[in-house]
Amino acid sequence: MNQDKVAIWLKFVNLECDRLSVEVLEPHDLTLTQYKILKFLLINPQGTIRQVDIEEHFYIRNPTVTRVLQNLEKKGLVTRQTNPQDNRSKVICLTEKAKSMESLLYQLGDELEAKLTANLTPRDKEELLRLLKKILNRKDEDDHE
Repeated sequence: MNQDKVAIWLKFVNLECDRLSVEVLEPHDLTLTQYKILKFLLINPQGTIRQVDIEEHFYIRNPTVTRVLQNLEKKGLVTRQTNPQDNRSKVICLTEKAKSMESLLYQLGDELEAKLTANLTPRDKEELLRLLKKILNRKDEDDHE
């Protein structure tokens, strides 16, 4: 079996990212998916994100997002509130507890990124990012990790 296929190496990188995320996030009682959703809520205006927006942004199925949001609610990090634009739906809002974690969440993201790219030079990282965006056919999109 030929191991020199891009898809195989991307899977290895994904597995390493998962392993490192456990190392970085577990001490803070967060999973990678919880972390990503909290960061997504932080970078978007409060009260504008619905569950379906999370599902579409991260390509995660409804039952998974429901379970993650329920766990974040139990931890006191998010609430679901009636959507002011459409009272048939709910928006996901960060609690004060979650908002107070903002700098920690950014710090954890930096730590994860540093561990994942420790063997790369700044130029290597720039080139890798360019190539990954090219694979996804994206130009200058911000990282919404």
